[in-house]
Amino acid sequence: MNTFKKGEQSRQHILDTALQLFAEQGYHKTTLRDIARQAGISIGLTYRYFARKEELIAALYEHLTQQTEAAVQQLPKAPMAQRFVAALRLALAQLQPHRQSLGALFGAGLDPESELSVLGDQSSPLRQRVYSTYLEVIQKASDPPAKKQAEELATLFYSIHLSVILFWLQDRSPEQQRTQELLDFTQDSLKSLRFALMLPPVSRSLTRLIQIIGPMFAPAKL
Repeated sequence: MNTFKKGEQSRQHILDTALQLFAEQGYHKTTLRDIARQAGISIGLTYRYFARKEELIAALYEHLTQQTEAAVQQLPKAPMAQRFVAALRLALAQLQPHRQSLGALFGAGLDPESELSVLGDQSSPLRQRVYSTYLEVIQKASDPPAKKQAEELATLFYSIHLSVILFWLQDRSPEQQRTQELLDFTQDSLKSLRFALMLPPVSRSLTRLIQIIGPMFAPAKL
């Protein structure tokens, strides 16, 4: 095994161990020393890959973003609403193995002062990438809107993406059935929205909404 591959395996092992401990005892109670002990490696080697706990979460965010980008590339051409909800389902399927760990990070992820805030400055580059992914979902649909509206809808879709994940994390119904129902409802609603956006009052309302939420969900674009 070459040195690079061995290093990647060690890094992934540390990350997997950290996520397990975050799920079991909480993010704030877990130390890098705990992670090193559980992983069966030295604290020095742990520091070589992750100098702080925050870097572990940044690595998780990066991994999940890469998975979402790759999954969207495989989506077939279909109506916009169908492609968007299909992308959401793929994202949730990728998050499923990390559900407990993400639940443990819930507080920090929603704290606007935390480095781990999903809407904070630190995560802005990843948000831009997810925004771009949803823009691609729209542009490659069988019913794409005009450029300006596509960009506005990409911002709206990203805000829905985060809202659905929040709902899913809190969903205690069997096999998160309520989340599946929410996704079905979302798809049906977006079908209606696609046609409604042809009406000037609806289009203006979308623009007004994006002016409000855009700086938070797509800071590099709006």
